[in-house]
Amino acid sequence: MAKESQLPSLSATERAQLAALFHFQNGKPKITDPAFLLSGSERDLQAEFESNLNVYMNMEQRADYLCRFPARSLWISRLLGEEVPGFEHCEELYEYIQRVPADDISLVYASENLLSPSSFMGHSFIKMKDQEDRRAHAVSYFTEVEGFNLPAIMFEALVTGKEGYFIVSPYEEAKRYYKDIEGRNVYEYSLALNDFDRELIRLHLWELKDKQIDYYFHTNNCATLTLDILALAKPVLLQHGEEWLSPLDVVKYVNDHGMVEKVSISPSLGWKVRAFGEGLDYQEKEALRQKLVDHGRLEPLSSVEDLLQHEYRHALNDWLYFEKRIDRELYERNRAEIIRHDRDYQHFLLDLSDYKNPVHRAADSQFMIGARLREANANLLVSWLPASHLTVDDNRNAFSESTLQVLKSTLGIDKEHLYLDEVVLYGIESYIPRDEVIGGLSGRFRLLWERGGYDSYSTNRRFHVDAALGVANSSREGALSYATLGSGLSANGHGMWLSPQFELGSFLYLANNSKLNLKYRMVFNELNQGDVINNVEVVNTYHLGSYALDVGLSYAGNQHFSEPQALFNIRRFY
Repeated sequence: MAKESQLPSLSATERAQLAALFHFQNGKPKITDPAFLLSGSERDLQAEFESNLNVYMNMEQRADYLCRFPARSLWISRLLGEEVPGFEHCEELYEYIQRVPADDISLVYASENLLSPSSFMGHSFIKMKDQEDRRAHAVSYFTEVEGFNLPAIMFEALVTGKEGYFIVSPYEEAKRYYKDIEGRNVYEYSLALNDFDRELIRLHLWELKDKQIDYYFHTNNCATLTLDILALAKPVLLQHGEEWLSPLDVVKYVNDHGMVEKVSISPSLGWKVRAFGEGLDYQEKEALRQKLVDHGRLEPLSSVEDLLQHEYRHALNDWLYFEKRIDRELYERNRAEIIRHDRDYQHFLLDLSDYKNPVHRAADSQFMIGARLREANANLLVSWLPASHLTVDDNRNAFSESTLQVLKSTLGIDKEHLYLDEVVLYGIESYIPRDEVIGGLSGRFRLLWERGGYDSYSTNRRFHVDAALGVANSSREGALSYATLGSGLSANGHGMWLSPQFELGSFLYLANNSKLNLKYRMVFNELNQGDVINNVEVVNTYHLGSYALDVGLSYAGNQHFSEPQALFNIRRFY
């Protein structure tokens, strides 16, 4: 029998590794499935350790314990100085060990897909492969999101929990799905792990199979579970377990703690066409597209400066075939001609690992305190955005200029009142330059409650949803303009009404790490008054490490009222 004194004799690192192995946070289990815990109702780390140690030390129970909990068995055997246990008698486990090698383990990050409620913050999972890279598997935790009832989806994900799925699948299938079906870039961070840690992780993934692990958007998602698993090798990662973690957070923490050995990126087709074609004008792109469609002769390329154009030819041919603009025969003929020029660049390597690197993006939670100054009054604003970012942020390492707001809440304070100013349940904006060849739409969608921003109207509190579509254009690097057309739908105690709207905007990255945001919006019937309200906003944001300072002016008005105001915000990213 294990003695109570055995757990206190563990080192701090061993305690932390044990907490990761049992998925404990602050002394409480994060996985409560009885099939995963042996200590019954006690549910504390010491009781769980002693329960497992007792079963392991019982020769009559050990064989079954090895099959159920191979990672725990491996860990305890090293703690006791015993030989590594064998698992040959465990038929299913032994087959898993033979079929799922772990000579190399990587953290994989699939970039965000703003159009998917289950993936709007990206996705993190684990890749395991053999030394020859012939057999690779993705190990992923996720939940299914069906339909477009966002309030119901958010309630389940935050309050009641959703059913989580933990699966092992062929890695190439997973990568192909993210790249080709969802158009997301896939980043692989090969981890510097020793043999014991790699085997511990592989066996622990078996222990999680078929366990009930409820999915919560803020406390138990793909990011938190991935971090817990990697904490087996680097227990210091557990210090981040109390945070509202996103997949991007996991990538940053793994890099910050020196676990990354090598980085590789597998760009989506759309990303490659846009990135490799940045230096070409419309005539050059259209001429190449026409030649690929008609199988015209391609001019030879040989200079180093033409390397990106060579890669663009590959990408555009792949895209035309994927979009069924050309058939298989023409695709192969084009490809054969392009490949003939590959030898001209065989001594060059195109390194994309640091191009729009997600590691360089700001943290994806932020807290804001600011002031809104009007002619008649002044208001103090306090805002919390748990996830994720705004268009005023530095988005140069993101795929597009975008906003993602999940559960953003803003309080206002004036001379007499503390009031709720705004609650954004879900809001997205995405402005990606329209490519002359492959196209591309921009737009936004928001679902929120707002107090309203005009002092000239006494009643303007309302629930509101709006959507818009349009196009964006980038005239030069660091500058983007867009135009959208859409409508809002508002409701309050006085009724429900539509509010068609037109918007123009620009983003310009300036010197001294600042960004200028310009916006004009014309809204008809915004407050159910049957009139047109014009809004103009100019905001300059200075980015200072984990802080940002917003300074701006805005104007709202029509023939009946005029309201200028000044804006000052200090935001902290964390």
